[in-house]
Amino acid sequence: MGGLVRLLAVLVLLLFLLARKWNLGLALILASALVGVLFARPVPDLAWDFLRAFTAPLTLRLAVVVVLIMMLGELLRETAGLARMVEAMEGLVPDARVVLALWPAFIGLLPMVGGAMFSAPLVGQVGQRLGVSAERRTFVNYWFRHAWEYVFPIYPSLLLGTALLGIPERRATADLWPLFVASLAGGVLFGLVGVRREDGGRRWGGWASGRLLLQSGWPVMLVLTLALVLHVDLVLSLVGTVVVLAVVRRVGLRTLGDIVRHRIPWHTVVVILGAMVFREVLDTTGAVTDVSTALIGLGIPSWMTLFVVPFAAGLLTGLGTGAFSIGFPIVLPLFHHNPPGAGEMAWAWAGGFLGVMMSPMHLCLALTRDYFQAEWGQFYRRLVPAVVLVAVVAGGMLAFF
Repeated sequence: MGGLVRLLAVLVLLLFLLARKWNLGLALILASALVGVLFARPVPDLAWDFLRAFTAPLTLRLAVVVVLIMMLGELLRETAGLARMVEAMEGLVPDARVVLALWPAFIGLLPMVGGAMFSAPLVGQVGQRLGVSAERRTFVNYWFRHAWEYVFPIYPSLLLGTALLGIPERRATADLWPLFVASLAGGVLFGLVGVRREDGGRRWGGWASGRLLLQSGWPVMLVLTLALVLHVDLVLSLVGTVVVLAVVRRVGLRTLGDIVRHRIPWHTVVVILGAMVFREVLDTTGAVTDVSTALIGLGIPSWMTLFVVPFAAGLLTGLGTGAFSIGFPIVLPLFHHNPPGAGEMAWAWAGGFLGVMMSPMHLCLALTRDYFQAEWGQFYRRLVPAVVLVAVVAGGMLAFF
């Protein structure tokens, strides 16, 4: 119980700092130091945790990937590729509100950490013209990008979750589709309803719009093809695409240098560093395990524990793999069947993943909110009802399946 109280104190401080407009990365670094102190981590060991997290290959890779994605986005903006992609998509789909959701959903097929940054410039382009607030743009880009994670079998979180529960991926996809549908419904209700309809007066044929989409969007399609179809490393895929785009569009070194120096929000790298060190310290201090164990020890009903423990793990780590790898082993004895039935599985799964979606430590959320400079409070007013909708559907599955 003491560990739960201490970690709650850290989370309260974190929320306070965010309300005071602190950079999330700096707030997480300070919170990481406080977790180390409260959980009696020796100072030399805590310093080593920080160094290990900052220099870990995964941390460096994430930073490089996010910077390359932002650089590709700025190159597309510089060469008018973004504007032409939006124009082409609106020729194929006349309702711009649908276009607003299609881009993050399309990019969501690429399971990469921080991938919401890929679609953010496109959502921003359409949303700004439609007069959509920064908070709504953040929600639409963030929410639709992650709807696939309930059913798309190449996401690491789905592969890990099914392995821990002892079920095949095919069954998870077949059983979890109501959560996918509920997620799409939540995105429409709380992200698109209320946005004015606009078609820009375009009445193109499908061929003309499709050709323009290929001409302008080939860099995005190239990254997806290299990474998903040909299984080329994502860093190499992004580097190669950036180089090819710069050569084809004749972007000079001076322009590239200007993009790197002035148009890439480098403070997002601090967010990555903060998130990774926070996860490292939570792991080395055993804080998340203490919290999960304390929740079970409170004597709450087993059906509630099935949801709350994965939710807490997801909220604290901001990672689907974290939510499932920490939460599922603890609640596995509480399932009535082994492997669990569709209802219990959906309930526990929704708990973990919705915790991840609510977490300010989730890199996609942190980076997207930072990109649009959205207010946390206004954003959560949209996010919470969508989360509740998915939870209600999961609860219905628990009751009837």
